[in-house]
Amino acid sequence: MSKSELIFLDGRLLVLFCTVAEELHFGRAAARLFMTQPPLTQQIKRLEAIVGVPLFARTTRSVKLTPAGEIMYERARGITADTQLMLRQARRAARGETGALVIGITPSAASSPLVSALSHYRDAHPEVRIDLREMNSVDMESALRARVVDVALMRPHPLDGDIQTQVVHEEPLRVALRHDHALANRRDVSLEELLAYPLVGYRQDISPYFRHMIQELFAHAQLKPRMAQESVIPTLLTLVEAGVGPAIVPLSLSRMRADSLRFLPLRDIQGVKAQVVLAALRDQGNPAVEGFRAALAQSGARR
Repeated sequence: MSKSELIFLDGRLLVLFCTVAEELHFGRAAARLFMTQPPLTQQIKRLEAIVGVPLFARTTRSVKLTPAGEIMYERARGITADTQLMLRQARRAARGETGALVIGITPSAASSPLVSALSHYRDAHPEVRIDLREMNSVDMESALRARVVDVALMRPHPLDGDIQTQVVHEEPLRVALRHDHALANRRDVSLEELLAYPLVGYRQDISPYFRHMIQELFAHAQLKPRMAQESVIPTLLTLVEAGVGPAIVPLSLSRMRADSLRFLPLRDIQGVKAQVVLAALRDQGNPAVEGFRAALAQSGARR
């Protein structure tokens, strides 16, 4: 038996044989297989020649399996079923519908509408194992390169060209205040009004994105704020609640302390919004990443 015959025996030829064995009628089997009867008959004869024994007993009025054909059919059904399962699973893996996806997520993004998008993705891809790992955005580049995470939901900062990013969420800024703060009963707050109070800011080594954004806001308005202390999310909100001072934060953080703090809009900041980007190595090779990327786009998480 040649190598090519073994390949055919394990594939299309067995499918043809099983169909004839199920129908016990060459005409009906050919119709199921979307082919004409003569080529089907030729292929069955070829299979019998490979096996070396008759598989069907044919008369002008009936078709029956021979004892050898019955054994062949019993084994062939399992082979073809396993082959079809293998093909389905391989195709699903290639489409990112199975496997595992490790997602790095920054603490502020973990409080954003992206969480709902994650839930929808999980519901739509129940066979993808999701592992969420909370980390600061500055740590995500090294985590991507070390392939500790497959994809990162992070605040933007400069990255090399081998890491691809796209904006998946935008949100306005808010001023976080204690309920008893002098500005807490306002409808909104201006940057100039904040100059009267020491502010809680962001550490450069942990939160460079927000630190730069706040500096740019005040610099554009030609104002210089007083910083009482610099911290990181979510500890920054603890400092606000402790009375150290107000802080400018992304809207998503209002979910964390809505019962103890007020979050007021900022006036006159020309539509500045904080962004979350999805970042992944261009050669990361996990098909689930593309499925996750598409799910975020379809969910409308960016708004």
